[in-house]
Amino acid sequence: MKITVTSGSGEGETPLAAFDNALKDAGVYNYNLIKLSSVIPPNSELVLEKFRADKKEFGDRLYVVCAEERTDLIGRSIAAGIGWYQWEDGRGVFAEQHDIVDSLDNKEAEVNVASKLEKTVKNLCEFRGIKFDKKKLGMQISTKTVSDKPSCTLVIAVYKSSPWTD
Repeated sequence: MKITVTSGSGEGETPLAAFDNALKDAGVYNYNLIKLSSVIPPNSELVLEKFRADKKEFGDRLYVVCAEERTDLIGRSIAAGIGWYQWEDGRGVFAEQHDIVDSLDNKEAEVNVASKLEKTVKNLCEFRGIKFDKKKLGMQISTKTVSDKPSCTLVIAVYKSSPWTD
């Protein structure tokens, strides 16, 4: 199974509007998102690229793992990220984290999220009896400065879409 890891950021008049704009930036708007827990099925291949929505799938279900941060607090930096770890047969785990810092320093928010992702993925591996090797840890983090409008940043792992006519 191909799982696309995509990211986006956006602004709007409200945090929800910013979220919708971030979904558009990530290529996953116009779907009904079905959030999954963080298990990667066997034989999965993760691809880091912008998701390309099919216009014929408007309103369809889109199965995703999602990390997001949105706020209307001006003068902050926000970050969201997904970390993952796969073992030999392609199965594995995802972890989602997010952060908001009281400064315009995106790097601080990014470092906080990266640290949380590493710790979480390490724990998820330990819980499953899998030896954690930091070199095999994958990560995608998106950041955004909240300068003058409500903002959102997100990372989404897209599994598949499904129409409602099933």
